[in-house]
Amino acid sequence: MFEVVKKYRHFLLPLSLVVIFDITLLAMNYGISAQLEASSININIAGRQRMLSQKMTKSLLLMHYQHQQGMDTQAAYHEVMDAMSLFDQTLKAMSLGGETLSADDQLIQVKQLKETVIQRTLMQSIELWEPLYSSIQQMQLSDSALNVLVDAMVADNLQLLYLMNKLTNQLEASAKRQTYLLRGLQTIIVILILLSFGMAINRLIRREQYFSKLMEKSSDIVIGINSATSRITFMSASVKLLLQHDEMYYLGQPYHRLFSQESASRISHLLLLAKKFRPLPYNRCEVQLVRADNELIDAEMLLQLNRSEDGRTIELSADIRDITERKQLELALTEMAHKDSLTGLPNRAQFSLLAEQAILQAQRKSSSLAMMFIDLDDFKSVNDMFGHHVGDALLIEVANRISQRLRASDTVFRIGGDEFVVLLSDVSHNQHLQHVGDKIIAALSEKILIDNCPCQVGASIGIARYPDDGEDIDALLKAADEAMYRVKQSGKNAVAFVA
Repeated sequence: MFEVVKKYRHFLLPLSLVVIFDITLLAMNYGISAQLEASSININIAGRQRMLSQKMTKSLLLMHYQHQQGMDTQAAYHEVMDAMSLFDQTLKAMSLGGETLSADDQLIQVKQLKETVIQRTLMQSIELWEPLYSSIQQMQLSDSALNVLVDAMVADNLQLLYLMNKLTNQLEASAKRQTYLLRGLQTIIVILILLSFGMAINRLIRREQYFSKLMEKSSDIVIGINSATSRITFMSASVKLLLQHDEMYYLGQPYHRLFSQESASRISHLLLLAKKFRPLPYNRCEVQLVRADNELIDAEMLLQLNRSEDGRTIELSADIRDITERKQLELALTEMAHKDSLTGLPNRAQFSLLAEQAILQAQRKSSSLAMMFIDLDDFKSVNDMFGHHVGDALLIEVANRISQRLRASDTVFRIGGDEFVVLLSDVSHNQHLQHVGDKIIAALSEKILIDNCPCQVGASIGIARYPDDGEDIDALLKAADEAMYRVKQSGKNAVAFVA
């Protein structure tokens, strides 16, 4: 899961932002709805406060009139007290937060109105209301007391109505400000959502262009072949670099246009498996592609099966890579594996192979074969005196001089540091071997100048013959080595045969 997120993080980021912004937008819509509901309730109960103020004045006047006329004032009294109690409860709830009755007589919870201007209006209302409310609560049913209360109520009612009107207007203005603010934030969120979508689309376009450029400049060819129609559904523009035809030459055409006849038969088998929804027997194979000049190009296909773009069929998708240079490199590496990296002579591995073949050939022809083991004399002194770079150059010169003293049918090998072996075929007598050995010793005994360094070496040579001195490689090499060792012990710079 982490790898998927890491791979598609450039797209997941803007899409995640879209999700976050959408959730934020929903939350804001919910907040606007809740705010509008709360504001509506506050405005309603503020408007009711004005009606309650008028109702209190009216009921108090009625009670005063009824008292003067000797009528029953009980109903008017209760009406005054109920209106004042609700007015007081609502005013305190708006100022401090608390419970009151809604317009439909339902108990509601009112949050404290904290805006400075609204709090100031509420404080002025409370300062005006509390003395009046306290007087009415202590009201006595006498003409003089009622006259005083009526006068106080009439005097303060206009100011109280003014403050309640002011409070209603302030609540409406506050609701508008909050609504405009939330709608402004909604607009910003919508813009951010659009920008996030634009970012995701832009990154998708850039990703497509990026991979298109990669395929266009790549030497690899990316191809898709529909298993149902056997036609090419996708071809990368890089095909022109290798095959000299552009991608339009292949799109919609049968796959035979791309491959040699033999390779096309192999692709046909793979498409048949894909059509039957069977797995491929391998995920890579070598094919030959047909270039515009009809030259065949060796290539390797990395295979996989995918759903087609419409999801209805299976396609064979492949990355096709030119392996011409690789094959040339393989040949070069094979050659290097059998050659000495310093002198260019065949190495010990090649010696074992060619010596085995030479022995088999000598057996078939009943002919002779000689093996000459050459070990340089005093080579270590050259290395110690002048350094290994001079020693390496000296070995190259030694290899050249030995090769120049041999027949075309003879082969010299470097099998160790300063050890060489020569295979000589069809040698009838020892005098010829002695002559060749003497020529090699004479050539190597001459003073050799390497980077102005006078190098003086010689050669101890041991010779073994097939089949007299051994019938296999190891026996012959051991015999020649022992003969060479005798030369080393007896004074060096000479030729010795197996005793």
